[in-house]
Amino acid sequence: MQIHKLSIDVPQALNRVKLQYEELLNAKRSFSLHSIFNCGKFQFDEYCNDFAPHTDTIIKNSTASFGERYQILLPDADAYITCCMFLFPNAPQENILLLSKNYAVDFYLNDKMGRDVKPSSQEMKELYEIRDRLATLTTDLKLYPNASAAEIANIEVLKQISDLSPSQWFNKFLKQYLNHIDIAHQPYDIVRNGNMQSIEDYIRIRVEISGMPHTVTLIEFAHSNFLDWELLESIGLADDMRKLNEIVSYVGALTNDFFSFEKEVIDRQSDSNLIFVVLINNFRMRLDEAIEVAGHIISNLLNDYENSLTQIRDRLNVSNISEVSKNQINKYLNGLKSVLQACWTWQTYTQRYKRTYSLWEETRKKEAIII
Repeated sequence: MQIHKLSIDVPQALNRVKLQYEELLNAKRSFSLHSIFNCGKFQFDEYCNDFAPHTDTIIKNSTASFGERYQILLPDADAYITCCMFLFPNAPQENILLLSKNYAVDFYLNDKMGRDVKPSSQEMKELYEIRDRLATLTTDLKLYPNASAAEIANIEVLKQISDLSPSQWFNKFLKQYLNHIDIAHQPYDIVRNGNMQSIEDYIRIRVEISGMPHTVTLIEFAHSNFLDWELLESIGLADDMRKLNEIVSYVGALTNDFFSFEKEVIDRQSDSNLIFVVLINNFRMRLDEAIEVAGHIISNLLNDYENSLTQIRDRLNVSNISEVSKNQINKYLNGLKSVLQACWTWQTYTQRYKRTYSLWEETRKKEAIII
């Protein structure tokens, strides 16, 4: 990892970004995230034409009741409680209920001690103790003495997921999930750490913070459709599938940096955001230029996704494996498509990022669609 000693006044740079942001707003300048993200081969609106979120209201109500029971339901819970309904729109009720509860815990932890949150010293101590206990869980999922309500809720759900999945898959998922818990809930502000990451290093750690790797792994659980990785290795598709999973993870993480830019960088003065990292690594760059460069990173990823998916489907079609195995792999690819679609549809739908005045056309407050 490349570490650059801090040689720039970060608070001053944040103030400069805020001033340029206000200038753009006052000039009635706006940006379409749809245009920023799209590339020649990939258009988000076209790609999402066949998308519809899960419509089972039991999911919302049960998740809210679960959150209330364990005191992890935040005042703005309605803004995130629908997330799973977009990520896994075709999952059966039993599976998606567990995933929705798991995401309720994760959103609670993120909003209490995520990268843009600045708790008091005492709050930080208590929250980081929770993080450290959760991050060191083992597959026996044993509760620590005096565990918090959030930890009890987390382990309750993890145990149920474990009961409904193969041990090999669950062990992989748990490792990814706990790594996310550990990495996501640490301070990443440049001033506190005293160094500045390159754009490449920021992106690598951002994907872990986002939780997208374990989200992608949950596609298998959502549909009780666990991939045979030995089979994928035997037909030469394992590396291609891993690459495709990685691309979707990066897209999910980095598109969120755009949607949450105003909440994180403008409102909370956080420097942990792709647009700001691009700008601060290019000292003379203005905010509108940084937006364009960061957008190119995402559009290139979407182009890679299209190319990789085409290659996988072409090779799958000519492989000599059974139709049952082909159907299993195609079902997974369809689940991966839904996760990528959710990177657009949920983030443009949720009230979590909406505001009266916004640089992004997609996050200006409008009448919400109720699901």
